[in-house]
Amino acid sequence: MKNAFEELEFNKVKALISSHCVSPLGERLVENLAPLSDKALVEKKLSELQDVFNYLEQSHHFAISGLGDTERFFDYFSRYKQFNIDELLMFGNNIRIANRLKKDRDISPENFPELHSITSALVDMKEIESRFDKIFDAAGEIKDTASPILSSIRKNKLKTRKRIYSELESILEKKDYENVIQEKVVTFRDERYVIPVREGGVTQMKGIVHGRSKTGASFYVEPLSVMELNNSLNTLSEEEKQEIHRILTDLYNELKDHKEGLAQNLAVLQKVDFLNACARYCRSIHAHVPLIIKDTQLSLKNARHPLLFNSIKDPKNIIPFSLHIGDEFRGIVISGVNTGGKTVTLKATGLLTMMALSGLMIPVEESQVGMFTSFFTDINDEQSIEDSISTFSSHIKKLNAIFVGADDSSLILIDELGTGTDPEEGAAFAQSVMEALIAKKSKVIITTHLNKLKIFASEHPLCENASMRFDQEKLQPTYQLDLGFPGNSYALDIAKEYHSPENIVARARELIDQKSLQLSELLKKTEQQRIHLSQKLYEFDLMNKLLEQQLESLNKKEQNWKQIEKELKQKALQESDEYLSELRREFDHEIDELKKQFKTENRIEHNRVHDVKNRISKERSLIEKKKDALSDIEFVPATELSAGKEVYIKSLNLVGKVQSVKKNTARVLAEGLIYSVKKSDIYEIPKGVEHGDHKEDMDISVHADIDHDFAFELNLMGLTFDEARIELDKYIDKAILLNYPKVRILHGKGTGQLRRKIREHFKNDRRIKDYRSAPLQEGGDGVTVVLLM
Repeated sequence: MKNAFEELEFNKVKALISSHCVSPLGERLVENLAPLSDKALVEKKLSELQDVFNYLEQSHHFAISGLGDTERFFDYFSRYKQFNIDELLMFGNNIRIANRLKKDRDISPENFPELHSITSALVDMKEIESRFDKIFDAAGEIKDTASPILSSIRKNKLKTRKRIYSELESILEKKDYENVIQEKVVTFRDERYVIPVREGGVTQMKGIVHGRSKTGASFYVEPLSVMELNNSLNTLSEEEKQEIHRILTDLYNELKDHKEGLAQNLAVLQKVDFLNACARYCRSIHAHVPLIIKDTQLSLKNARHPLLFNSIKDPKNIIPFSLHIGDEFRGIVISGVNTGGKTVTLKATGLLTMMALSGLMIPVEESQVGMFTSFFTDINDEQSIEDSISTFSSHIKKLNAIFVGADDSSLILIDELGTGTDPEEGAAFAQSVMEALIAKKSKVIITTHLNKLKIFASEHPLCENASMRFDQEKLQPTYQLDLGFPGNSYALDIAKEYHSPENIVARARELIDQKSLQLSELLKKTEQQRIHLSQKLYEFDLMNKLLEQQLESLNKKEQNWKQIEKELKQKALQESDEYLSELRREFDHEIDELKKQFKTENRIEHNRVHDVKNRISKERSLIEKKKDALSDIEFVPATELSAGKEVYIKSLNLVGKVQSVKKNTARVLAEGLIYSVKKSDIYEIPKGVEHGDHKEDMDISVHADIDHDFAFELNLMGLTFDEARIELDKYIDKAILLNYPKVRILHGKGTGQLRRKIREHFKNDRRIKDYRSAPLQEGGDGVTVVLLM
């Protein structure tokens, strides 16, 4: 009797994964794949696999080809004194792979934290790798440079061999032996270099015979003149074997000294081989990472059977299905036509759940997989002629095992429950089975053609119908699953389509129980209505998407309009500022004229000053109104003025704190000065305007009719002192003319040169009463506060 793993074909999935392994090491881990009961462990394995999956997705690859299975050799270290060359070469190749993987810079902790955690456990064995490279060449042969002694021996062997060849070739060329020598070649017999000699010429050539050819026509003779040289060569060969044995023994002992590190590296390489194979397989089935949840629930959205990717060339042709169980209901009854995909859907559901809980990614767009700890299936027909067990009896044996083992964390999948016996009794038994398993809180999915089970699913509060969609016009299955609707078998319709005699089909309809016939017709009508509803839903979704696209397009246009409006506003504000600057230049010109008058006549025409000020103020007021209209900032007049309230002085662009309130004015402390401001110029603080500390530096008051076109701060940053001095003198003149007691000069910190020269200039200026650095929170040494006479 097959178990759930066999019936759901989990072993086929493992075989496909194993095909991507490069060694038996990875294959053994694949063979051990099975659903886990520890949620944290499942999530850990999925996290590791996702890292490797992403690593491959970014066009990286693991250079682990040729990984050798040396696992069994670790037990040999205590029993054997030596490994053969092939075994040593296997160790050397694994060392080389581990070292290469350890220094792979693409595996960074930032991009692949889980993979980096795995490979960081590799022990660096560069020295042993260098030892292998010194001993073996690329073909696995021992190099002459493996040791100085071996190098010397091989050089001597080469020299001796050349002397032997030289001597034997000279003999071959002697005319005395022309009729004696069978063939002018030097050959090798019994570890000796010899010459083939005819049978009758053996007595003429002095030497030792080392055998006869197969034909008997030649004898292999070692001339006495090369006997000593052959002896020397054999001695050197023996010394070479001994030296090689010593070299390999030393290498073996070095591996033995590092066997713990070698074993650790092998475990890492085995895991990498396994994860690489899993990731490559998951890529081939377009898999995603499932979300593992604690509750025994299952939700699959657009799921595909993983084994169909091997039989269907284009994955787009694999029809996805969606279902959920364990949240609203514990049982699903799937009905529909034969070959409509019921069994495939049933098996896919179980297989995907097994894969997810084994730490594998699955071909499902979105999924939530609960911690099912047991799987029970009854899918394949296991009728046995030998045991005289009928189909129904085979089902009963499996169901008995399910009743014993099922609990609230079981996933149970049963194909054609209640078949193989009388339909009435089978349906009754099947309903009883469903009720019992649902009562155990198991999650049960069955397939059926029995109408009574469809009725049961529609009436039971913890059970739901599902059906495989069927095209009634073409009389073909579509292989799509619809949750919430029972399906019809369409047996007589299909029989008619396949040209069964009309009288037989008609008689069959007469024989069907009237209630069953009515139910069948009701299911057909329901299917038609469901198709119509699905079409309407599709049209609604399509229309909704089109509306969303149009709305998005309108939003983009609105953003573009806002951007254009913003640019126009900015341009208008810029033009206003330029016009205001022109007015200020006119004002500066008037000031210069008044200064000249003061120097020549020692008096100032105050009426003229006021006229200029009033004209500029009017123009400025008009510009301010225009700027307010263009501004995105909303200015709200301040209400309920009282001492301590923070307010915004719009004309000065300052935030201050009210000190006292009179009938039409208020005294406001801002940036160390107390201003007497008209209430009409006081506003609530706009959004985005920073608040500051309002500390009174000294008892200085500024009257409300201040010149708003004059800033209390002069910015000289970026200028040379010669450039700054001109602007500074004009600024101080204007401030004194307007009776300002205090101003701020912004020069920045930088190297301190500009600040030093400005302050030296102030020392010799009789207009300056005092100066000092601004408070730290107001600019510190980057600002000089100037008190005027």
